Amino acid sequence: MGANISSAHLANCTSRLGALGVVSGVGLRHVVITQIRQGDTAALKIAETFPVRSYYEELLSYAPGGAKADRAIPVDVPDSEKARTPRRLSAICAYIEVMRARQGHNGVIGINVMWKLAVTALPTIYGAMLAGVDALLCGAGVPMELPDIIQKMRAGEDLEYVPLTGTGTNAAMQISEDRTAELLQARQAPWMMPILSNFAFCKRLLDTWKTKYDTEPTAFILENHAAGGHNAPPRNHHEFAEADDLTSYFDKVLALGRPVFVAGDFPEGGTSEDLAHWRARGAQGIQVGSRFALSGDSGMRADLREKVIAANQQGELVVGTDMRMSPTGYPLKFASIPNTLSEPEVKSSQRHVCNLGYLVKSGTQKLPDGTEKEVLVCPAMPTDQYTKLGGEPEDQDGRICLCNALLATAGYNAPSEPALVTLGESGRQVKELLTARQVVEDILGKEQVALNEAALATN
Repeated sequence: MGANISSAHLANCTSRLGALGVVSGVGLRHVVITQIRQGDTAALKIAETFPVRSYYEELLSYAPGGAKADRAIPVDVPDSEKARTPRRLSAICAYIEVMRARQGHNGVIGINVMWKLAVTALPTIYGAMLAGVDALLCGAGVPMELPDIIQKMRAGEDLEYVPLTGTGTNAAMQISEDRTAELLQARQAPWMMPILSNFAFCKRLLDTWKTKYDTEPTAFILENHAAGGHNAPPRNHHEFAEADDLTSYFDKVLALGRPVFVAGDFPEGGTSEDLAHWRARGAQGIQVGSRFALSGDSGMRADLREKVIAANQQGELVVGTDMRMSPTGYPLKFASIPNTLSEPEVKSSQRHVCNLGYLVKSGTQKLPDGTEKEVLVCPAMPTDQYTKLGGEPEDQDGRICLCNALLATAGYNAPSEPALVTLGESGRQVKELLTARQVVEDILGKEQVALNEAALATN
């Protein structure tokens, strides 16, 4: 759901009606600090409740009137001491986002942690857990260390993974001095819900978690390649085929004995019919994204949402997949919208840039004296910088700065920065502007939603 498309507001709207409302963990450091700089005093009021005062004071320095109010929002760096500030900011921003989503109801809230954003994975999980998040949904990679991360955070231990499995990126977080273990242990550990796209990874993850951590996933989320955003690479490395279809491995995953939710395989676009179909096959439920992304309660820019719906009304919307666009190396599915990065001429006009640094990977740079130092690299960087840090120029072919594009889609970037609307195939069926409530009612039924709302209301 991009950066702030599945916002705290959207998650709040759906959770209070009986769904699992999920906030996006992407780019929260830039999203929340930008909100605060634009006058969002409610965010600062929530931040003041963060259990470690130094995090709040660091955030306050970037707020209007703060010592760093006019400075650029810091990005992640390899140096462990200098990295403390961006990590702490990511943690408290995740805390704010989850707390917003939890306000005013007793429903359940999750956060989607994109595994390929390894530099922010640990602080995002930490901040979300301190806010009492109910579920951690982890995709764009296989979250092998997730049980270990939760266990160590609840024990108040520092964390370091060199690298985080499958990311090529070193991840660390110093939390022992925070003294938050007692607070986290007083709560239930969050549900662990990995988002995967084949049987092999589900079996491997289940076996690893059982052997190393004596635990199992709360549920698997199986995401078909028709889903929006990042998809798992096709089995044949060239194009999606029958072996990649969720229906080809669903029963095998179900036989592993864990609950299964289905995403991205909805002939009806994500409705009550799709829910009934997958429940009849044995699924616990479905995960719907595109319909909510195009609702009036999402964080998507209104002009982009209107263009998508208008194109659908004319039967003209094209949802395509680009195998090279994302710096992650994963296929990326998006809607073709005029004046966005979906247009080849707009994409080709963009200069290489990496000024936000969420999708970087760890590397080493050889210094003149023969020693090496750790660096963070991204194929979206300027070519001179990328090659100086050890990258190969051919790795940059077709890449874009996805961080800037996703923030632009939610309106958190300069007007001149082109957006990219990541949607799944089911997004082509949205032909009218609905509220999030109307979408939930269409899936669960008005009567059930009314019952859920009454049961989850706070006094």
